[in-house]
Amino acid sequence: MTADPAIALASRLLGALVFAAAVAGKIRHRHELAGVVANYRLLPDGLAAPAAWMVVGLECLVALALISGAGLAAGAGLAIVLLVGFALAMGLNLARGRREIDCGCFQSGLRQRLSTALVLRNLLLAALLAPLLAAAAGHATALQWVDGLGAGLAAYALYQVLGELVSLRHFSAELRRRFA
Repeated sequence: MTADPAIALASRLLGALVFAAAVAGKIRHRHELAGVVANYRLLPDGLAAPAAWMVVGLECLVALALISGAGLAAGAGLAIVLLVGFALAMGLNLARGRREIDCGCFQSGLRQRLSTALVLRNLLLAALLAPLLAAAAGHATALQWVDGLGAGLAAYALYQVLGELVSLRHFSAELRRRFA
């Protein structure tokens, strides 16, 4: 079975941009990275920094595989494993009542606290990458390239806007508490 080339291109671009932005944010805030991982309280303290940098390396591999198409199925599989793993880590901390910690996504200018919306966002993104596992995309026509690139960029823009809205909601609630 062959995936529609436009859908495959849109999924690839969305995933590549999300993971590349996550890597850039983690590198930009590298001094906070190990602390964010440690805040999840899922690993012994000594493993937080190595695990954080391992995640950065894996996210780099995902972005490169999705953008280049080399090892596409493996890159998509790794992306899905990472996204589901992040969702599970967030969900576990939410179940523990730990909503105030930063998600560690580093995709927003504002801190993103854990929320069900972030868990669902990761699971939705994993589902959007799943077609890349099923089969290789067929040869894309020029119109399919335009459709795929446009859809991928639009999906990424929507992803970023929704992330900012979630962050702003938490930020405004914090300001109301602080100045009320």
